[in-house]
Formats: sequence, structure tokens, C-alpha cells
Amino acid sequence: MNNSPIIEPVRDEALDIQHDTDPAKDHGPAKRIPHLGHALLFFSLASTWLAFCALGFAAAAHIQTDEAARQHPALGLAAQALGYLLTLLTSFWLFPRLWERSFLHGIQWNVLAAHRRWMWIVPAAIAVSFASQGMDRFLPPSPISDPITEIMHTSLGAWAVTIFGVLLAPLGEEIAFRGFLLPAFATAYDWLSLERTPAGLSRWENSSGHTRSAVIFAAIFSSIPFALLHAGQLSHNWGAVGVIYTVSLIFSYVRVRTHSVACSTLMHATYNLTIFAIALFSTGGYRHLERLNS
Repeated sequence: MNNSPIIEPVRDEALDIQHDTDPAKDHGPAKRIPHLGHALLFFSLASTWLAFCALGFAAAAHIQTDEAARQHPALGLAAQALGYLLTLLTSFWLFPRLWERSFLHGIQWNVLAAHRRWMWIVPAAIAVSFASQGMDRFLPPSPISDPITEIMHTSLGAWAVTIFGVLLAPLGEEIAFRGFLLPAFATAYDWLSLERTPAGLSRWENSSGHTRSAVIFAAIFSSIPFALLHAGQLSHNWGAVGVIYTVSLIFSYVRVRTHSVACSTLMHATYNLTIFAIALFSTGGYRHLERLNS
């Protein structure tokens, strides 16, 4: 009878380089978040809240037709602002329960990166803003007035648009497009192009990064809905929409380069602030709004 110990066979298992060697600190396979399901849920929430707020404001103001709604553009801005706020509040409550981590950590907010890099982000945003406005001057003017111009017929409306455009719009849009949609597209690209081999699946399970080609793909295609979102504000002037698309690519580059949605939000806010600062200066503190169209 052979009493020698039985030697366990060597198993071909991938080395988990992401997790701590202490089993008590191991939190399982790496999670790629947000993925397309999370992005779809976020945009569904946003659409629901925006529609609810628009209908609520319309009902309160007894607006029953599209023509009547166009005569009250400020109500549309108020509904949009409230919809953004409700979407963000709901997301801060919901997604941490799905991700098992904080909302800001899940979208890679990373405010410390913005604190370290603001000295080049702010000047870069100002330069991009001036460049985009310079490009707009070479585009044919739109034959119809855009909703933003309609709201800015009064000083109060101009200040409301400025506050929304500098504070709330950049925050909501960057979280939506750079916090959710960009990483979701990158994850989908990497999954579809993944080698279906044990080694490939092991890399997928034990890492959460994206390939360069996936990031480029995601930046290109997540910028399309971002630009289309602004088409109505630009009276569907497709040349101006193309400029916004280019600006979105720059925001995406900053977000990817810094690993921070806070950085792209800072750049977006500074970009918008530059536009409104020029308008504020040229109209004497929004006291002579007729100069905006001169």
C-alpha cells in the first residue's frame, strides 16, 4: 500500500492582480461600471423626470399647445432645471445600491484631479470657448430665433439662463455623457472585441480598464447625442451643432486624460461661463440686451 501523500494537480488559473492577497479584503471580480444597462437606466430616469416636469409646468400654466409652449420659453428652462435636479437626486440614491459603492466613485468624479489640474483646465476652456465662438462667426445665421435668445429678452431671463448654463447644465450633462455614456460605450466595445479564450475572459474578470480603441470609439459616439441635445437650442443650425460636437470631443479627452468627470465638468462650466461673460460685458450687465443681436 502506498502511503505517500496525494499531490494536488496544478490548476491553470489566472493570477488576480487587482485584489488584495488577504481573502478578507477580496471583493470579487472587478466590475465595469457604469455599463450600458446603467446608462440606459440613467437616461430613462432623466427622460421621465424631464417629461414629468414639462407636463407639470405646462398644466400649471394652462399651456395646451406647442405654440403656446414656445411663447413661454422660460417655463421650459425651469422644467429642464428641475428635471436635472430630480434626476441627479434620484441617481445619488439609486445607483449606490446597484454598484455597492458611492455614486461619485462609480462615475469616477475624482474631484482631487480637478483641484490639481484646474490651472490648465480653466485657461484651456477659455481658449476653446473663444475658438468655438470664432468658428460660429463663419457659419450662416439661423433664420429662426433659438429658445435661449427668446428667454434672454429680459434681464431676469438672461441671468436665469446664465446660472443654469454655468452651474446646473454642465454638471448634469457631464455626468450623463462623460460619467455614464462614455464608459458604457467603451465597456460595450471591449466586450464585443474580447477574445473568447480563457486568458481573455480572465483579463476581463480581473480588470476594469478600457483599451485605447474602446475609449476613442466611446468618445466619438457619445458625443453625437451630446451635440444633438443642443440642436434645438441652436435652432438646428447644423454647422453650429458640428462645432458643439467638436467641443464634446475635447471634453471627452479631458475626462479620459484626467480620469475625472469633475475635470470635464470644470472645463464645460468654464467654457459656458466665458460665453456668458462676453454677453454680460457686451450688454452692460444685461441692461442692453438688444446688443446681443447686433
